[in-house]
Amino acid sequence: MNQPDNRSCQRVQFFRLPKEQGFVPVWIFNRDSDNTLAALVVDMSESGIQVLTSFDDKISHAHYQLRLLEDNNAMAMPLIHLTHVWSSAESGMHIRAGFSFQTMDRDTVIFVLERMKIRHQTFIRCILTPVDD
Repeated sequence: MNQPDNRSCQRVQFFRLPKEQGFVPVWIFNRDSDNTLAALVVDMSESGIQVLTSFDDKISHAHYQLRLLEDNNAMAMPLIHLTHVWSSAESGMHIRAGFSFQTMDRDTVIFVLERMKIRHQTFIRCILTPVDD
């Protein structure tokens, strides 16, 4: 007999990203607590970052820590501290949110952008953890 799945933490988040004539499926495995959000970094500059989250996941805190994932495992680099600036619905499936860096050095931004370029990706998986204000 199958038991119902009563987990409070969604372990996998699915994103459907548009690409040329079709879509690219992207999964993020969230092994953290139930207050973290699985997300995709889709744009980055020296002053801030844009991420996609599920339409059901609301950005409800002013500050977050971002941990970048590579092959769904944490990359060996320090946590990135963010301040939420704006959010808007995108394609009815995702929320695009803009964050500014609380502190960020140029070398870290270049490192992340190079990783994306080497992998020929326009995104990088990440986990957002709210920080109590």
